[in-house]
Order: sequence, then C-alpha cells, then structure tokens
Amino acid sequence: MPQRFVGVDVGAYSVKAVVLEDSIRGHRVVAAKELPYPPLEGSATSDDLRSRREATIRVLLADPALASDRYVAAFPGENVTLRFVTLPFTDAKKVELALPSEVADMVPFDLDEAILSHEIIEKRDDGCSSLAALVKRDRVESFLAEAAAAGLDPRSIVVDVLALFNLYSHYLSNDGSKAESPSAAIPGTDTFVLPRPGGPPDARLVVDIGHTRTLVLAAGEHGVAHVRVIRAGGADVTAAIAEAFGISSEEAEERKRTVGFVASTRHPAPSEDDDKMSAAIQRGLKTLIGELRRTLASIRSERRVRVARIDLLGGGSRIRNLAPHLAEHLNTPAAHAVAVEQIVEPFVEAGRRSAFAVALGAALRLAGDAKVSQIELRVDEFAYAGQLEQLVARVPIVLASAAAIVVLLAANVWMSYHTVSGREKEIDKAFCSVTKEVVGREVCEPKLAIEAMKQPVSEIGNVKLPERSALNVAAELSERIPKTLDVKIEEIDISPDRARLVGNTASFDAVDQIVAEYEKDTCYKEIKKGNLRKTAAGDRVEFQLTIQLECS
Repeated sequence: MPQRFVGVDVGAYSVKAVVLEDSIRGHRVVAAKELPYPPLEGSATSDDLRSRREATIRVLLADPALASDRYVAAFPGENVTLRFVTLPFTDAKKVELALPSEVADMVPFDLDEAILSHEIIEKRDDGCSSLAALVKRDRVESFLAEAAAAGLDPRSIVVDVLALFNLYSHYLSNDGSKAESPSAAIPGTDTFVLPRPGGPPDARLVVDIGHTRTLVLAAGEHGVAHVRVIRAGGADVTAAIAEAFGISSEEAEERKRTVGFVASTRHPAPSEDDDKMSAAIQRGLKTLIGELRRTLASIRSERRVRVARIDLLGGGSRIRNLAPHLAEHLNTPAAHAVAVEQIVEPFVEAGRRSAFAVALGAALRLAGDAKVSQIELRVDEFAYAGQLEQLVARVPIVLASAAAIVVLLAANVWMSYHTVSGREKEIDKAFCSVTKEVVGREVCEPKLAIEAMKQPVSEIGNVKLPERSALNVAAELSERIPKTLDVKIEEIDISPDRARLVGNTASFDAVDQIVAEYEKDTCYKEIKKGNLRKTAAGDRVEFQLTIQLECS
C-alpha cells in the first residue's frame, strides 16, 4: 500500500505543504496546498505572530488532501549553526565520537545545551569531510511546542536550507535545461571561475528567495558543499516597489507578482513604467545581490567546488527577467529551476510553484529514492514518539492476531499427527503383507522378520518357501553382478515371470558386463536394457534392465 509523506514549510508569508505518495514504483506528488497568513491589525507582538502561525497550520492541515501520519517539518536555517569538519578517518563511529570536541569552539554556547547532528559528505583516502549541525535545545523544544499547538507532530525535522539538497539530488543534478549566460558582466562581479584540469568539481548554487530570507546551498557530486541563509528576500523588493509608486504593501506585493520586471543588458525595459518598476526592484535586490556575490567569493576561496550555474527557487524568484539580471550581476549562468516547479505543476498556479521548494524537499527526506541530507534535528529527548504510541494502540490487534496464529498452529499439529498416525498404520499393514509373501507367514515386527529370513527353510515354520521365491531371485541377481564393478542398485521389482532392476554404474561397458553375466543363467531370458543415460553430473550411467524369468 502506498505511503503518504507530507513536507511542511512554515514561511514568513504563508504555510506550504506537499504530499508525496511513495510506492514500489517510486514517489509522486499527489497534493500541494498553500495558505497565506491573514493580515494583523496594528503592531503585532511575537505572541500574535505565533498564534497566527498556529491557526494557519491547523486550518491548512485540516484539508483532507493533506491527511497523513508522516509529516516532515522544515526548521529555520538561521537558527542552526552549520560547519564543515575535516577528520583524518572515515569510520562512522570514530567520526561521531570526535565531532563534539571539533565543533565545541565553533558555537557561542555549551554543547550540553545543543543538539548535534551530522553527516559524512565525502570519504577520501586520508579521511573524510563531514557537515555538522548544531542548534540550541530550547529552540527545538519551542518549535515542537508550536507545532503541537497547531496539531502537527512531525516524524522528522529537517533544516530548511539542507532540504534544497534533496531537490538537487532528485531533480537538478541531471537537469540539462538552458541557463541564461551573462551577456555583459557588471563591473566588480569577478565571481565566475572557468573550469580547468585539476580544478574543483562543478556544482550548482541553489538559491531559494523567500519573503524575508534567502536560502543558499551549493551542491556537487559529493553532496553539500556550502550553505548559507541570507536575511534578505522578496519583502525587500515589495517595500521598494511600495516606496517608488507610493502604494500600500499589499498592492505592491500584487504588482510584484503580476507586472514585476527587472531589466538586463539583453532584455531592457520596454516602457517607462517597466523602467520605473525595474529601478525599484533593483533597489530591493541590492542587499541580496551583494550577499550572493560574497557567497560566490567564499565558495571560490574554499575551493571545494566551482559554481557552474545558479538555480532559482522560492516565491521571490518569480520576477520577470530575474535570471538574466542575476547572471549579469553575479557573472554566473542562472536559470529558474523549472525541473522542480514541474513536479507540483498539476496542483499549483504557475506564479507560486517555486514557493513549494522547501516543502517538497522536506517530504523527500523520508520518501526520496535518491541521496538526501541526513541531518536530523528530532533526536535525543525530542525523538519521535508517535511510533510507540501507535504500537501501544495496536497491542489488542497484535495480541488477537497472535492468538489466532497459535490456534491455527495447534490445529495444524493435530491434523499432522492424525495424518501421520494413519499413514503409519498403512505402512505396518503393507509390511505384514510383504513378509507373508517373502517368508510365508505374517511377521509384523521388523526384527523378527529379519531373523526369520536368516533362518534355514526348515526352521521358519510349517510353511515351506517356494524353491525359487522372490527373495531367492533377488539374491541371485545381486550375486551375479561382478564384484569388480562399481554398481548401485536403487530398485528391484520382482513378479512371478519378470524382474526389473534400476540402478547406476561407472560406465556403459559395466552395464554390458552385468547383462553378460545374467545371460549365463538359463533362467534369465530376453534381457532388455532401457533408459541408458549419463547422470546430471556426468560421472555415472543410469540403467534399467528387464529380465524374463523362466524358472520361477
């Protein structure tokens, strides 16, 4: 039966959820829903914002299309410290033991106050590279408390920026769609590195532009190479549009989505209104572009990978001509991650598909069939307990099933016993009949029957055996076989006028020698050879001899 996994992204503008159905044929999206937050009147406190988030999550997850017991929640990356650590060994146990001391000085709080999760990114001959994630326990506790208040009990908590790697591994790593190349780099954008022999491997920079944050992740063939959360996003663009046109934030947001445009050398503004809109959006993007330049410069200095392309995601990325604009300002090919958008296309309108990136990446954490980020924040005292609760709820069913199995086993034993007992009686009866034919009287005890056959004819009773009984014929047939031959008789069937032998020997010549010996006895006529063939192993010859008995 297919399993349903729901990725939940609690953003600054809305709550998104994506349902992945996983079966033996792979996974597929079966639902995707978004619910924006209702506006708040006046100045809102943190408690007001929290209550609004809880209410929105509760309403969204009440949708029957999102029904599941396997939820994956995305945790804000800005609350997590992510560090790459190089160690001189690759053993997973050694890495786990060594990491705490390696990262202790990287965070401004005691490790006892933090959750530490990690994954090995790359193994080499001289050691490994690991990614460690540290987050204060009280932040995870608060996150789970808010989720519980909204009726959400996630099985897994992933870091939102690392969920982008799941999208890369499933949809972007092999995406061959065309990217916008910079037609003319803006001065001061020395960020692009040309490929060269022996240089860092190629990677993609996945950029998810959200409402107030932008998630940035570089990924290559070995896995995650760089992560960062930039505190700039679509809200900055909305504010710049509102200021330029003297309109409200709500109207500015609507204009950004419907007529938003930013110019590039290749695609200049077609009208004065577009030029004014482009200038406003450029002002709103200034902080983000500056931070992206610093990110590319940092990646370049680390020399882990070479960013060959930027893939744009997130609700803030759907501005007309944004990819060419960023390609020029970052001197790096850029494109919208259409391969990801197509996954939710049947369920989401065109302008909002890219906003579901993190929710989709979160669902892939449990349902994906390619490599995924293994960083997990629901560990230690926060480990998912729902499985135990479900097991306790199913105990009566399990006990009833066990009782039914015991009853069936007992019935099977009883039937088997009576079947064997009946068969044993049939065998005993047949044995008695055989001894009567061979010895001349019924001897139903095997030991007594053997003793009777060993006795001379005069000592086995008042009934005299025939001069040429089946026992005599069998003994003669066995005696006639030359002692020098390697012969195994598997079956002897003797009737009053015919004998049949089935066995195997070392060669076809040996069969001929046996026949020659039998032909010397005048009592054996018309000796026929049948079923002469090599055994499956090829080292023996199977044979069957039919002999006409003249002296019986």
